[in-house]
Amino acid sequence: MTLPLSTDFEHLLAAPEAEQLARANAFDDSCLETICAMANSAGGVLLLSNLADEAALNDGLQRISTLTQPAILPEWEIHEHEGTRMIALRIQEAPIKPVAVFGRSYQRRGVSNFLLSAAEIARLHFESLGKSWDALPHDSAQFEELDENKVRAFIKQTNEKRRRQLDEHAPMMDILARQALLANGKITLASLLLFAKNPQRFVPHARIKAGRFKSDTLIVDDQEIAGNLFEQVNAAFAFIQKHLSVRLIITGQPQREEVWDYPLEAIREALINAVCHRDYSLAVETQIRVYDDHIVIWNPGALPPSLRLEDLKGRHQSVPRNKLISTIFYEAGLIEKWGSGTNRIIEECRKYGLADPEWREQQGLMFIMRKDAFTEDYLLELGLHERQIKAVAYVKKRRRITNQEYQELTEVKKRTASEELRDLEERRIFERVGSTGKGTHYKLKGR
Repeated sequence: MTLPLSTDFEHLLAAPEAEQLARANAFDDSCLETICAMANSAGGVLLLSNLADEAALNDGLQRISTLTQPAILPEWEIHEHEGTRMIALRIQEAPIKPVAVFGRSYQRRGVSNFLLSAAEIARLHFESLGKSWDALPHDSAQFEELDENKVRAFIKQTNEKRRRQLDEHAPMMDILARQALLANGKITLASLLLFAKNPQRFVPHARIKAGRFKSDTLIVDDQEIAGNLFEQVNAAFAFIQKHLSVRLIITGQPQREEVWDYPLEAIREALINAVCHRDYSLAVETQIRVYDDHIVIWNPGALPPSLRLEDLKGRHQSVPRNKLISTIFYEAGLIEKWGSGTNRIIEECRKYGLADPEWREQQGLMFIMRKDAFTEDYLLELGLHERQIKAVAYVKKRRRITNQEYQELTEVKKRTASEELRDLEERRIFERVGSTGKGTHYKLKGR
């Protein structure tokens, strides 16, 4: 829930606690942590009650400015509500982050304050300065560590995509400087991850661990993928494709069409997102798990504070974690700059007749693409009840179901059948064919 700081007091009183709205009874340590967390996020409003008088308010404001570094100076308003004096403290987002209190930094996520790790503090500071981790110079890396052939290949690909015209004959150092891949004459971490002969010498954990799983404990194939980021995407894509099935469809054209278990473009897009947006300051590898009926790509690092999971399924701003890496992938024609990558993945899955993929925050960001989204376990996870699950199984076997068949299958009346079928339609599990009349029936969405 996002609340503009200008929201009126009566509206704030009626609203539930949220990322930008909290309540407290005193200027205690917990209150100060919340103020710090809001300043390190998008700002917010803190409502204080049971405040004795203006002297207590002044003491509290003094405590805030003294104990926070850099000092937070909130705006405040006094309101009377049902005979109680209440204070609305309006906390602005800090321009330079992180703000600390008692020597610790917090960030607001949902209705909770999270203590930031050293890596998260560093990332937050870089972001507030308009920089990112990949722009940091590596003090000991030498120019001989870079592979000039890889740099030249990037220039050729960029010119072919016409995203930017680069001089193919310019010295390599000039090219890197123009791409902001040098910092004060030193090689940046982005340069090493993109073009080094052995990037893992400098960032050992910048690799992908891929496995083919028959169950969570039975692994039948695994591979550790290293190299530069372009090579990692290609090798990870090849690993996944090796473990997929393909069938040939006769279309009337001279060549038969290949139909894979999943849309290959969606898989490649998800892999590119993973290498571009992972948090390389965390010493953990990206992980890929290929199961019989789904693929999981897990990436270290949470979403940026300005994005939520639900944003990924609609139009949203582009918030690159690694700005230099993302720029190079963009200029090579591999990504767009409009935050449209997740939408393209969803679109490809829908064209294929698959359910929408999922993104979850689970000690990082997890992406899940399902071959058959409508397994019983997954339908239970979605909150469907037994009758609806029974109807899905019926349609998977018989390809369609009518309202009358739903009534007979689940032993409910027509009104209940209509409501439950409508719910399955709204959840994008069923798709209705026809509007009214005898021929109206439901099939699996996209099938």
